[in-house]
Amino acid sequence: MKDTLKIFSFEALYLLASVIVAGLASLLQIAGRSYEGDNSSIIFSGSNYQYNVFFYLLGMALFVGFMIAGYKFFLKERISGLGQAGVLPKIVFPVIAVFFSVLMIAAIVFCLFLITGLTDNMRPEWMLNLTGFGWPIFCLVFMIVAEVLAAKK
Repeated sequence: MKDTLKIFSFEALYLLASVIVAGLASLLQIAGRSYEGDNSSIIFSGSNYQYNVFFYLLGMALFVGFMIAGYKFFLKERISGLGQAGVLPKIVFPVIAVFFSVLMIAAIVFCLFLITGLTDNMRPEWMLNLTGFGWPIFCLVFMIVAEVLAAKK
């Protein structure tokens, strides 16, 4: 039981750091944004901004690089005991990953809201969606693959 709790705590620490890095990387992505014009409607008015491709890719590289390097140097050896654990730890491990993936969505939305506010838009939208929803999905799939690899050992 003690070893299982250690595995869960290391997973939670790794994922908490991943959430923080995801928020910072999303802020980095909009650091080089450029003003496109005004957006006005009946209720809200704001500004349209375009991502700078260099900063967008830099933020993405920071996030993906942290996920891979953090797993390799911090988490990989610490979850190796998951293969000897029972069924319940193998169920709880992805549940923790789901929780932190949802937390990552909230952190990214909060960080983007701090800079752009409620009425500003980032263009193209697919880049915003890739950051806001793609990264948490990547994190969840990454952790499930890590669990499967650790359980096979």
